[in-house]
Amino acid sequence: MQLVDSKLYIANLPALQVVQRRAASNLNLISRLKAASASTRLLALMLAALLVAASPALLGTIRSAVALALQILLQVGHFGFIAFQIFGR
Repeated sequence: MQLVDSKLYIANLPALQVVQRRAASNLNLISRLKAASASTRLLALMLAALLVAASPALLGTIRSAVALALQILLQVGHFGFIAFQIFGR
Protein backbone atom coordinates (compact mmCIF):
# COMPACT_ATOMS: atom_id res chain seq x y z
CA MET A 1 0.00 0.00 0.00
CA GLN A 2 2.87 2.36 0.73
CA LEU A 3 4.26 1.92 -2.80
CA VAL A 4 0.95 2.85 -4.44
CA ASP A 5 0.63 5.99 -2.34
CA SER A 6 4.14 7.16 -3.24
CA LYS A 7 3.49 6.52 -6.94
CA LEU A 8 0.31 8.59 -6.80
CA TYR A 9 2.15 11.35 -4.97
CA ILE A 10 4.95 11.39 -7.54
CA ALA A 11 2.46 11.34 -10.43
CA ASN A 12 0.59 14.37 -9.05
CA LEU A 13 3.65 16.29 -7.88
CA PRO A 14 4.17 18.44 -11.02
CA ALA A 15 0.52 19.50 -10.98
CA LEU A 16 0.78 20.52 -7.35
CA GLN A 17 3.92 22.56 -8.01
CA VAL A 18 2.24 24.46 -10.86
CA VAL A 19 -0.71 25.38 -8.64
CA GLN A 20 1.64 26.56 -5.89
CA ARG A 21 3.69 28.64 -8.34
CA ARG A 22 0.58 30.32 -9.75
CA ALA A 23 -0.67 31.17 -6.28
CA ALA A 24 2.74 32.60 -5.36
CA SER A 25 2.98 34.64 -8.56
CA ASN A 26 -0.54 36.04 -8.03
CA LEU A 27 0.37 37.08 -4.50
CA ASN A 28 3.62 38.59 -5.77
CA LEU A 29 1.72 40.62 -8.40
CA ILE A 30 -0.82 41.81 -5.86
CA SER A 31 1.89 42.84 -3.42
CA ARG A 32 3.74 44.67 -6.19
CA LEU A 33 0.58 46.55 -7.17
CA LYS A 34 -0.07 47.50 -3.56
CA ALA A 35 3.50 48.74 -3.16
CA ALA A 36 3.46 50.81 -6.38
CA SER A 37 2.46 54.43 -6.34
CA ALA A 38 -0.57 55.75 -8.21
CA SER A 39 1.60 57.39 -10.86
CA THR A 40 3.44 54.12 -11.50
CA ARG A 41 0.16 52.25 -11.89
CA LEU A 42 -1.15 54.96 -14.24
CA LEU A 43 2.02 54.77 -16.34
CA ALA A 44 1.72 50.98 -16.59
CA LEU A 45 -1.93 51.30 -17.58
CA MET A 46 -1.10 53.88 -20.26
CA LEU A 47 1.71 51.73 -21.67
CA ALA A 48 -0.59 48.70 -21.81
CA ALA A 49 -3.27 50.76 -23.59
CA LEU A 50 -0.70 52.06 -26.08
CA LEU A 51 0.50 48.53 -26.78
CA VAL A 52 -3.07 47.32 -27.36
CA ALA A 53 -3.89 50.29 -29.60
CA ALA A 54 -0.67 50.05 -31.63
CA SER A 55 -0.58 46.28 -31.97
CA PRO A 56 -2.38 46.09 -35.37
CA ALA A 57 0.06 48.58 -36.88
CA LEU A 58 3.03 46.79 -35.29
CA LEU A 59 1.83 43.44 -36.57
CA GLY A 60 1.37 44.90 -40.04
CA THR A 61 4.88 46.32 -40.00
CA ILE A 62 6.37 43.03 -38.83
CA ARG A 63 4.39 41.09 -41.44
CA SER A 64 5.55 43.37 -44.26
CA ALA A 65 9.18 43.17 -43.08
CA VAL A 66 9.04 39.38 -43.00
CA ALA A 67 7.41 39.27 -46.44
CA LEU A 68 10.12 41.56 -47.84
CA ALA A 69 12.88 39.41 -46.31
CA LEU A 70 11.35 36.28 -47.83
CA GLN A 71 11.12 37.97 -51.24
CA ILE A 72 14.79 38.95 -51.03
CA LEU A 73 15.79 35.39 -50.12
CA LEU A 74 13.70 34.02 -52.97
CA GLN A 75 15.32 36.41 -55.48
CA VAL A 76 18.82 35.57 -54.23
CA GLY A 77 18.04 31.88 -54.62
CA HIS A 78 16.66 32.51 -58.10
CA PHE A 79 19.79 34.42 -59.17
CA GLY A 80 21.97 31.69 -57.67
CA PHE A 81 20.07 29.06 -59.64
CA ILE A 82 20.46 31.05 -62.86
CA ALA A 83 24.20 31.48 -62.19
CA PHE A 84 24.50 27.73 -61.57
CA GLN A 85 22.76 26.98 -64.84
CA ILE A 86 25.02 29.34 -66.76
CA PHE A 87 28.40 28.66 -65.12
CA GLY A 88 27.87 25.29 -63.46
CA ARG A 89 28.45 23.15 -66.53
